[in-house]
Amino acid sequence: MKHKNFLKILAITLFSSFFSYSQTISDDFEDGNLTGWTEGTSGDWTNSTSSPITGTRSLKHNLSSVSGESYIYHDISALDLTNEDTSWQFNLANGAWDPSGSNKFWVYLTANETDLSSSTVDGYAVGVNLTGTSDILTLWKVTNGAADGAIVTSSLDWGSGDTVGIKVTRSSTGTWELSIDSDGGFDSLVSSGSAVNSDYTHDGSFGLFFEFTSSRAGLLRMDDITVQGAAPSSDPSVTFDTATSAENETDSDVVTSGVPITLSNYNTDVTITATINGSSTAEAGDYTLDVTPLTFDANETLVLPLTIKDDTDSDDETIVINFTVTSGTADLGISTHTVTITDNELPNLVINEFMADPDSTNGDANGDGSVDSFDDEFIEIYNASGGELNIGGYTIEDSSVLTHTFPKGTILPTAGTIVVFGGGTPTNIPSLTQVSSEGSVSLNNGGDTIIIKDAGGTIVTSYTYGSEGGNNISLARNPDLTGGFVTHDNVTGNGGVLFSPGRDNTDNTGFYNTWSGTTNNVWSTATNWLDSDNPSAASDNIYIPSGLTNYPTASSTVTVNATFIGSGASLIAQSTYSGTIYYQRNLGTTNWYLVSSPVGGEIMTDMRANNDFASGTAPNIGFAPYDNSQASSNDRWDYFANTATTALVDGKGYSTKLASAGNITFSGSMNVSDFTSINLSDNSGGSGNAFNLMGNPYPSFISISSLLSANDSGGNDLLTESTIWIWNEETSTYDQRNSATIGANAFIAPGQGFFVNADGASTTFNITEAMQSHGSGESFQKNSRTEIKLFLSDESKIRKSEIYYLNGTTTNFDNGYDSSIFGGITNDFQVYTKHVTNSNVNEQELGIQSLPNSNYENMVIPIGVIADANKEIAFSTEVTNLPEGLNVYLEDRTANTFTQLDEENSEYKITLTEKLDGIGRFYLHTKSSALNLKEVDLNSIRIYQTTNSNLMIAGLPQGKSTFKLFNLLGKEVLNNSFASSGNNKIVLPNLASGIYIVQLETESGKLNKKITLE
Repeated sequence: MKHKNFLKILAITLFSSFFSYSQTISDDFEDGNLTGWTEGTSGDWTNSTSSPITGTRSLKHNLSSVSGESYIYHDISALDLTNEDTSWQFNLANGAWDPSGSNKFWVYLTANETDLSSSTVDGYAVGVNLTGTSDILTLWKVTNGAADGAIVTSSLDWGSGDTVGIKVTRSSTGTWELSIDSDGGFDSLVSSGSAVNSDYTHDGSFGLFFEFTSSRAGLLRMDDITVQGAAPSSDPSVTFDTATSAENETDSDVVTSGVPITLSNYNTDVTITATINGSSTAEAGDYTLDVTPLTFDANETLVLPLTIKDDTDSDDETIVINFTVTSGTADLGISTHTVTITDNELPNLVINEFMADPDSTNGDANGDGSVDSFDDEFIEIYNASGGELNIGGYTIEDSSVLTHTFPKGTILPTAGTIVVFGGGTPTNIPSLTQVSSEGSVSLNNGGDTIIIKDAGGTIVTSYTYGSEGGNNISLARNPDLTGGFVTHDNVTGNGGVLFSPGRDNTDNTGFYNTWSGTTNNVWSTATNWLDSDNPSAASDNIYIPSGLTNYPTASSTVTVNATFIGSGASLIAQSTYSGTIYYQRNLGTTNWYLVSSPVGGEIMTDMRANNDFASGTAPNIGFAPYDNSQASSNDRWDYFANTATTALVDGKGYSTKLASAGNITFSGSMNVSDFTSINLSDNSGGSGNAFNLMGNPYPSFISISSLLSANDSGGNDLLTESTIWIWNEETSTYDQRNSATIGANAFIAPGQGFFVNADGASTTFNITEAMQSHGSGESFQKNSRTEIKLFLSDESKIRKSEIYYLNGTTTNFDNGYDSSIFGGITNDFQVYTKHVTNSNVNEQELGIQSLPNSNYENMVIPIGVIADANKEIAFSTEVTNLPEGLNVYLEDRTANTFTQLDEENSEYKITLTEKLDGIGRFYLHTKSSALNLKEVDLNSIRIYQTTNSNLMIAGLPQGKSTFKLFNLLGKEVLNNSFASSGNNKIVLPNLASGIYIVQLETESGKLNKKITLE
């Protein structure tokens, strides 16, 4: 061998030796054995061909249907962590299961013992749930077998069936870096960050530890393991000291210590230039970073000056910084650094408490009197935005499914809360509440992620918990809003309870002052408030729930932040009341309803934002005032557009239809004055009508009797009759209400619209504070009067006419006690009555008729019917307090039949052979026996002029009849004989207007009466 060749070979050998790797593990398990590996318990692990990660074999857990702990280790004593740069690389895969506090795994990179389950083992490990609470892949320092601080935390939330490629490096000076490839392998490794820790330098064992339940045993694999060390390079090197750092925003500028960059192995000057990476999420105005190029003229550390600015949002942000060498030569170490800025403002919504695992005995969190493992789960959410927050359309999800959608109109006031329960009927919860729209909030006991998203799908806030959720107790922030979550028994000052939905975690006071009405209606009585916590501050939020017996009357000034009133609840303010009022009225179907605003200052901008109205012909939405000037009933609803900003009118009503059943929400100020000039219009002289749609302007009930008295008696005759008409969405018709209606029907509820009929001369309508009532007490008064409710039905519809027997009423029209059916629409199916005492054709078609409470057997009530031919119709009744010995009979004069209708399940059915539109065929009798009905009561026959040349005789008995007409001088001007068919038309000769005498002879008798011809 030539000498120079010998020197060349020697040089190559020395060079290779200087940069050689001390490789201690390189195992892809394709050799089919576990040579070099030692199991904690023999047989727990195997070299397996079952579903290998790569190739044909992987290391696999070898147990099944048992629970416990297993580990396997390999000697790595050849490593020298003090003098070498070390790397660990491997693939890791779990089966179809999600890690939890009972099923977890980690890889010891270096441990001082071979017993990886020991309580004295020290070292470093990478894995999930080492602390028992998090599925986030993390590099930990381990002391005495327990996590002793996270070194690098990744963003990988390890899930079911994941395969992950993991690489960890450590420099000889103790800088660790964790990189992961989330779909396995090592071709797409992404750094999760770096940090310095050199507390331990032992190099005894590398291994895998697995804690498992019986259903997870055997479902963990590892493959492609490489562990090696290498001597550090002597070339110049420049690096960020760490890959990540964290700063906290405050209410003033924070001048940080900067971002350090270090040059080592200096031999000539090196200049680096920093830039801001486009993946940064921090806004430009939220920080200042001096990126002036840095020049190193020695082994030294220089910094990039960084100042964190206060901002107005609540978002945590990142600044991603890169650098490159722009002068000189140096190897790059960590060339990307991420600064995470933790915002000091709370997010708009804060998850303050939740319960995943209600106690089976004492877990009645929703207060409905029963324990249910699903219904009593809850999530408490706090509004930390500093103002009102409309969360309609927001959602709650876990890691896999939607669990709740907040309906439109879900509004949280400043510092307000809402508690979402899995189900049941939340009771005595001092907060707004809802139950899951999906039937369950689906919180897993062993761990889950609660995610709240806004209406656009952006995450507002989230929280991940582990096995601590399965301890039969809620998890609550300690302290509220800003503290970490602890089990409720560890909350400072309030550890004696299992849960506190709607209450401060630490002192158990309600987030809302909640009315209970325990004692009476007096606002200032402490015992009327839940926990005797009556309002005392302008920042207080008030909640008045549905379903109570007593509701509040505030007689003196009230100043609060916001007041929420549930559907059917009531509030009367007799003095100034400051603070926004939110009133919700429940609309149980998507049918049309008549509504009004029970608050002042409501505008369509807010109505559209807070409610999900049905859509019609674009751009119309399901909300409209009534225009009585239009000729066609189809044109009288003046629908608002989907861009409407119009102010609603106090005391006026509107029709509405929601896109889905639920609450309609009104927001505004408390009305504390009288409304004495609400506009009334009468267009009946033209092509329209005189019906006006009005509404209750107060968040309390108003008395119908007081309303009608103020507007149609005592010199204030503003209406054609003392009647209001309310739309019945169940029967798709209008119900009449007057001074004779009682119980719940004696009041107009908050948020209710109603029609009145203007008399033509009046222009204003009155609704006053004195009409207010809480309604509920009077709604249950005992009814002892005699009533007959007459029902007419066909295959799809049912209509009703009511007859009351009251002292002081007559057989003619009694204003306030008789009510016409609603005339603002065209009726194609209807039943009504006419007055018992004969009158002219213009007499009202009555939906309510009040008659004297005596002389029952001599009062025959004409029944009017509107129905199409070839339709089967049925009559039935509901009779209350009829005097003993009397029965109710329906007479059909065409069929010459009498049918008793007051017996249980009795009815009269008939198929019509012709269209009916009026009276004359059917009559209602109250008699002691059907034997008394053979003779027709001729007084029930109606004779009226339909045109200048025609008379109609209604209610004739079957058989031959003779009609004679005489003028006042006794001269006969008409003589006509005919066979009666119930209703008969008489053609008149050319007669002068005036009074005439009718002589009518039938087989049942003779009738004489005066009529006026026009």
